[in-house]
Amino acid sequence: MTEATTSEEDTGSDGRSRFRHGPHLPALVVTLIVTVIAALFAGAYSWAMGDPQPHDIPIGLVSESRSAAELAADLEARTGTTFVVRGYATESDAEAAIREQHVYGALVEQRDGTVRLYVSSASGASVARLLQGDAPRLQQSLGRPVTVIDAHPLAPRDPNGLVLFYMSLAAVVIGFVGAIQTRVNAATLTLGGELFWDVVRSVLGGFAIAFTVGPLLGILPLPLLPVWGVLSLTMLIAGATYSFWRVLIGGRWAMLPTWIVFVLISNPSSGGAVAPELLPPFYQFMGRWLPTGATVRAVRDLTYFPDDLHAEPYIVLAVWLVASLGLFIAVRLFRYGPGAPGEILHTWRGLARRSDAAPAEAGSAPA
Repeated sequence: MTEATTSEEDTGSDGRSRFRHGPHLPALVVTLIVTVIAALFAGAYSWAMGDPQPHDIPIGLVSESRSAAELAADLEARTGTTFVVRGYATESDAEAAIREQHVYGALVEQRDGTVRLYVSSASGASVARLLQGDAPRLQQSLGRPVTVIDAHPLAPRDPNGLVLFYMSLAAVVIGFVGAIQTRVNAATLTLGGELFWDVVRSVLGGFAIAFTVGPLLGILPLPLLPVWGVLSLTMLIAGATYSFWRVLIGGRWAMLPTWIVFVLISNPSSGGAVAPELLPPFYQFMGRWLPTGATVRAVRDLTYFPDDLHAEPYIVLAVWLVASLGLFIAVRLFRYGPGAPGEILHTWRGLARRSDAAPAEAGSAPA
């Protein structure tokens, strides 16, 4: 009995050892991670864009008969949507505010008693549809006909305003997938070689996206050169972010934080598929400071509002570029040096041991 029990224990121990050191444990870990990521992916996009709830939508008002506060209260009572109403002195001031994307639309009461409701589909198709849908209630409240005018309509071949989002999404996904494939299939590149091909891949990929959507298919009236530059910058940022995680934690898991940052947070919060004011507060805040949202805003301005460009999306992209490339280069040099990746020169544990040993050595030094 004792020998049989010992044999069974040895067999069980051998089985556990083979499981831990064989291919099944990594396969189990990957399966569990993919399961969690699948749930997060479906949940994030469903939560952000499945049932958009408008809140604090900025609109303008030109009126001598009612105040901004009165209109906001009336609209909220009739529609259940919260508005931030900003008063303007003239119709041209309201139109300028729409053009500069300070407001999504404006209600203008004319001196002859007629009422115009300006919307801007290019600023946000979802908000424009919401305002148009509220026009009958607004007309009932005012007791006068309301004429809806789309001050900045979308391109005829993009009636839902989604192409900008698809372009940005393509730049982000192809950006980090291209970096993955380059590192896997050209593993002996030096640091200079990696950076060279990252730039070449981003420039060609950005051109391919912009040229296909613009001149080739004629879907959007894109200004080719500036949009090409923005998309190339986005691809480079996505690739550099993955490359940083690769040299920091290794190629096995580098895709995980890259996927979380870009696919789970940056893309659904971009405001490309659903206007920011219709997103949950977390996504509304994050979209402003992440690459996909900055790309959507930059390309939208270049396409529909070329005379009223905003600096913020370019600043966001520049900060991301400097941070991602700078961190990648610094960690790459620290761990592998400028040559082809080979034996690791430095490890974080070794750095910690050296820092711990330094005070001990100092304390043992003779007075």
